[in-house]
Amino acid sequence: MKSKKFEFLSVILFSGLLILVHSCKDETYVYQQDSDKGTPFNPSLPVEITGFMPDSGKIAEKVVITGSNFGNVTSEVKVFFNDGFSDKEASVISVNGSSIYCLAPRLSGGDNQIKVVVGESAEVIAPKTFHYTASAYVSWVAGIGLRDGTGAFYQDGTLDESHFYKIMGIVALGDDQIMTFGSWESMANKVRFISVNDNRVITLQDGVYLGKPAINEDKTVVYATTLNPTHTVYEYRKDNGWMPYRIGEIPARGSGYDHIQSMVMMDKEHDPQQEWLYFCHKSGFFGRFNINTQQTEDLGEDLFDQADYVGYLVYDKFNDCFYLSHHAKYCIYKISKTGSAWTDGVQSDIYAGSPSQSAVVDGSLADARFRDPRGMCMDDDGNLYICEFNNSNVIRKISALDGYVSTVAGTLNVESPQTNGNPAEAIFLDPRDITYDGNGNFFIAEWWEATVRRYAVQ
Repeated sequence: MKSKKFEFLSVILFSGLLILVHSCKDETYVYQQDSDKGTPFNPSLPVEITGFMPDSGKIAEKVVITGSNFGNVTSEVKVFFNDGFSDKEASVISVNGSSIYCLAPRLSGGDNQIKVVVGESAEVIAPKTFHYTASAYVSWVAGIGLRDGTGAFYQDGTLDESHFYKIMGIVALGDDQIMTFGSWESMANKVRFISVNDNRVITLQDGVYLGKPAINEDKTVVYATTLNPTHTVYEYRKDNGWMPYRIGEIPARGSGYDHIQSMVMMDKEHDPQQEWLYFCHKSGFFGRFNINTQQTEDLGEDLFDQADYVGYLVYDKFNDCFYLSHHAKYCIYKISKTGSAWTDGVQSDIYAGSPSQSAVVDGSLADARFRDPRGMCMDDDGNLYICEFNNSNVIRKISALDGYVSTVAGTLNVESPQTNGNPAEAIFLDPRDITYDGNGNFFIAEWWEATVRRYAVQ
């Protein structure tokens, strides 16, 4: 009886194997889950790559690298894809002496080198490149906008019920959570919290006129200042439910309005304590505020021509410099230090665009033109993204690889109806600010449409 059961189970097992082989015969790779098989790594021999497949794909693409002396311990093998700017580590699933099975990470579109590192020092680069195809789409996140014809309005509630108005600044908190900061009107001068996963919008602070906020590297603390003097600096902490707390003031400089449009915090490598908030004043002044001592330091003056609403600021950790959008001069300024420290002096130069021409023209840094650059952000690769305001209705990108300026989303000079989907066919209405969450998602705040949109790149 046992013999018959054994024969029956054997037939089922063999049949299952036949089905598995048949179903996989069209695959171009073989995935061996048993990672303890294969020849162990020999440090006296070189690591070699003979090829990989497929030679192109997108995020999480299954890639099998073939070669020799990879070893058989998965934890000792690392695979990196390099787009010419930085290494991105792949998820290594299995290693079997002469093959590595991994998943492609999120990359910039284009050709990428593949590098394999075994142990602490043995590394080799593949003889060909992997072509990464990035997919992108635009989608709605929150806010009714103008589609119900109500115009200026304010309301908390679900994503679909909520109303926004004249958003000045936006910051991504991670996990599909966002904060927005509004203009001076009573329907706008509020700090709002958006949770996509919880399907809710709530008001955290009322009656404050704040611009683009800064956020620390861990995305646990947000800082913002009132645009007009006296410039009160507020802190919002994740562990306190993002409730506002006043931590100090930045002294006023001159008279008027809209002096400080945004604040920026460096990464931990350049500011280990993350204690400085950097900002530009519309008068051409550049300074920083210490969150621990509440002291303000002057770093430079007369760095750019005075103009209302000047000063959406971004820090570039890769080049240790700042970029400033100047809508009245139709360009992006680069602010750099002249010595080893920022207190040694700073200089400002036009980075992209021309003060003599307002237009939307793609091209090199010298040839590109901007019409009304406002909110900006930077992704993990150092690419700079810029909102084109004042009926331009597009999102621009300055490539970290070659400085090429391109239009990546939106339809130029078209403002309705609100359209999602293909970024090239999407329609925005005066995008004012943009933020990046570190996971391929850019959140865009629209001024007149009064909605929050997502531009996702994978």
